[in-house]
Amino acid sequence: MLMAVDASIDDLHANLVELANAQFESPQYRKLLAAHYTREGALAFEVQRTHFVKNRRDCWGFVQGAAPLEVKRLIWKHEQEELMGAAGVPDHVTLGIQEAELVGLGPGEFERTKPTDTAQACFWAWIHLAKSRPWLEAIAASSILEWVVSDEVIRGGGIVRRLGERMQQDLGIPFRDQPTNAVHVVADIEHANLLLEVMERYTQTEDARQAILRGARDSLAIERVFRAHMGELIAGAC
Repeated sequence: MLMAVDASIDDLHANLVELANAQFESPQYRKLLAAHYTREGALAFEVQRTHFVKNRRDCWGFVQGAAPLEVKRLIWKHEQEELMGAAGVPDHVTLGIQEAELVGLGPGEFERTKPTDTAQACFWAWIHLAKSRPWLEAIAASSILEWVVSDEVIRGGGIVRRLGERMQQDLGIPFRDQPTNAVHVVADIEHANLLLEVMERYTQTEDARQAILRGARDSLAIERVFRAHMGELIAGAC
């Protein structure tokens, strides 16, 4: 359960929760959530989402490099599962490839794919936030993308649950058999707590709290562009 430790952090937490939930009311998210999967669209979507997962690893690496030592440890604890897998579950790039193969990608074909122009522009923008912003802004920019996935943060269920259920409905693939969706709907509830641990230790000043909000807002602006593009892919419109 996400908890805050004092009134100022409680307010910051509440603001972040509302920012994450507001994504689902944006035109870009509405476009994504209105899309219905075609088999071709599912393949295009899964390939680009796996490139997104690779970009997350790059961004978290830059965030870790600039963060204080104890925050580096928090990030590494988060990233171990993503990069290396855990408890018999593969790393998250492998999971993404497996899900792409489930909808038609041939074995070994992922390495020959590339991000679309829109996806690549978003990836560069996120890397810019991770590399160029002060570390509090940078960690908020990466962490808030975990919040939109979390069923504990998002009213009505996070984006992975909603898209996984739509895939089940449209393509007949049971949610539990979707390699990356089935894992992320559980893992990202835990991962969303990372930013709260940082907030408890490092956001005692108003400047620090505003830095967290600034990084989150800027990252979510990029994410809206990316999600609208993913909706186009799902519907086979690209």
